[in-house]
Amino acid sequence: MNNFYFKLPITNLAIQLPIEIQWDFLDRSNAIQVFERDVVTQIIGSPEDFEITRFAHDVISPINSKTDINYEFYFYNTGTPRTLTATTVQTDWVNSYITEGFNSAELYYFSKSFTNSFFKLDFYDSADPKTQINYFTIIIPTQQGFTTGATISPLTPNIQIKYPKFKLDYVGDKEGFFIYWLRSKSFIDIDTFYMTAKFFDAKIGVFVKMMNRPQAVLPQGGGRFNFSGATYFYNKVVLDYDIKTYQVFDLHTNQRIGTTNSPIKWYEYVGQ
Repeated sequence: MNNFYFKLPITNLAIQLPIEIQWDFLDRSNAIQVFERDVVTQIIGSPEDFEITRFAHDVISPINSKTDINYEFYFYNTGTPRTLTATTVQTDWVNSYITEGFNSAELYYFSKSFTNSFFKLDFYDSADPKTQINYFTIIIPTQQGFTTGATISPLTPNIQIKYPKFKLDYVGDKEGFFIYWLRSKSFIDIDTFYMTAKFFDAKIGVFVKMMNRPQAVLPQGGGRFNFSGATYFYNKVVLDYDIKTYQVFDLHTNQRIGTTNSPIKWYEYVGQ
């Protein structure tokens, strides 16, 4: 009910009249804009921050401020086909491409079978293969890494060939050093990943699965094949969103690895 006042020429009288007022057309253009925004939001969703940033390996020690991350890959060195035996020991895994089946000439001349090979690091949100999601992958090419002396002919001097040991940093060998991930946790709130490793052997066209321990440390017999994959096939990677760095931890000891003194070691898994 609204009050309306009508002034008469002689005296003022207040008359209360029940006048209906319709507001249907008021600000209708604004309502249309609101409706458009609601429809667009329902179709494409709310805007999210998908910007990617890079995370560098965190300093190893505040004293020397070294940031390098270190990897070593070991291949099984016994027989073809490769099988575990009662005499298999840890030293049967060797840090060399020769063990994987390449020869010194292929390594020295960077044959296509060698340069097309690579190490593949996959990062999951959990170590449970039934539920995990692979969020990103890092490739470490074989052209990087340390070198060692070798001979390809008694008529030529010693040469230098690559072997699978890597020190990655801001300078030098740096492919695989950075992790590129969402800069904000607003879209995916996750800061811990589980890293696995494989080697793609372009010479024979297969992926070689890696473990964080050689099977020789497991009990002989079935124990070398019956183990917790969640523990032996992964290492833990933790991101720090504030300073944009990451650290790698061993799942057995929960100690930090990747440093010069404690490199991340991967060993070829030998199936039954």
